Amino acid sequence: MNTRIFIAALAVLSALFLPMRAAGQDGPGLEHDRVAVVTGEGLRLSAFVSRPAGSDARLPALFLTQWVACGSIAPRADRPSMAERLALAAGYALIRVDRAGEGDSEGPGCSALDYDTEVRHYREAFDQLAAHPWVDPARIVIYGSSLGATTAPLVALDKPVAGVLVQGGGALTYLERMLHFDRQQLERQAEFAPGKIHAEMLRRMEFQRRYLLDRMTPAQIETAHPHLAGVWDSLFGTSEQPHYGRPYAWHWQAAQKNWLAAWARLRVPVMVVYGEYDQFEPRHGHRLIVDTVNRLRPGSATWLEIPQAGHGLRIYPDAVSAYAWRDGEQRPDLFLEPATRWLTEVAASE
Repeated sequence: MNTRIFIAALAVLSALFLPMRAAGQDGPGLEHDRVAVVTGEGLRLSAFVSRPAGSDARLPALFLTQWVACGSIAPRADRPSMAERLALAAGYALIRVDRAGEGDSEGPGCSALDYDTEVRHYREAFDQLAAHPWVDPARIVIYGSSLGATTAPLVALDKPVAGVLVQGGGALTYLERMLHFDRQQLERQAEFAPGKIHAEMLRRMEFQRRYLLDRMTPAQIETAHPHLAGVWDSLFGTSEQPHYGRPYAWHWQAAQKNWLAAWARLRVPVMVVYGEYDQFEPRHGHRLIVDTVNRLRPGSATWLEIPQAGHGLRIYPDAVSAYAWRDGEQRPDLFLEPATRWLTEVAASE
C-alpha cells in the first residue's frame, strides 16, 4: 500500500510540476539558454534560463527551488511545465538548475545530496545567473514548489530578491511536518482504522523524534527500541530508498532548520498558495508564513487557498479521493491567474 501510493503521488506531481501539456495555450512560447553553474566544490551544474520568445530586454525572473523528488527539470519543447506557463503568463524569465547528478549536472546524484548542500548550490546559482543577459537582477522572485517552499526563504536570505512565491510547503518544524504526514496517512488511507490511530501515532512520534532529532538511522532505532520495529516500513515515502530518494542527512538537516525565522527576516512581498486537500502539508504551516509576515510587515504577504486542490493543485471531489490520487481534474487557471496578477504587481513595484 505504501509503495503504491508513493508511486501514484510521484506520477501526479510529475504531471503538474515537471513537464505538463499546455492545452489551448495561446501566445508565444519560450526560448531557452542552457548555461553552467560552478559550485564552491567545483561541480558544473546544468542550468536553464528561459524567456518568452522574441523578448529583447532584461526581464523579471522566477528562480525555481524544487520539490524533494529527484529528476531533471530540463525544458521539453512539446510539454511546458507549470513554472514555464507561469513565466509565460507573467512575462517573466525562468531560471532552473538541475541538482547535482541530475540531467547533465556533475556530482554524486540527488540521492546523495544533503539539504545544506542543496541550499548552498541554489544560492551560488542565484549569484551567477542573476547576471544572465536575459534577467533583470533587481526583479528576481524565488518560486518554491512543494519542499522547495522550505528552501525558498533560505535561498532568498540576504539576496536582492524582489519577492518569494511558495506553494505546497509551510514554516512548521520538519518534525511537526512529518508527524502531520503520519496523521494524514492514518486518517485518509483506504485501510481506515480510527480505533488504532491513537496508539499508532504515539509510536510514530517516538520513532520520528529519534530519527529526526537524535539522528538515528531506522536500523539503529529498531535495534535499540524493538517496540518500534515496523514503523519505518509503514511510513509514507520509505519505499523510495532511503527516504523519498534522499539521504538520511537531508532529513536530519531539514529537521534543524528554523524556517519561520528565515521568513521573519525577509523584507519583500510574499505569496503563499495552499490546496484545501493537500495530501501532505498542513494548512497551518502555510498560514503561519502569511500571518507572521503580515504581523511584522502588514500587507506584504498574500494568501491564496484553492478549494478542493491537492498538493499538485489538481481538483478532487473530497479529501479521501485526493489522498488516493483518484479522480483529479487539472485546473491550472486557479493557480496561474492569481499568481500572474501578483507577479505583475511585484515586477511593477520594483
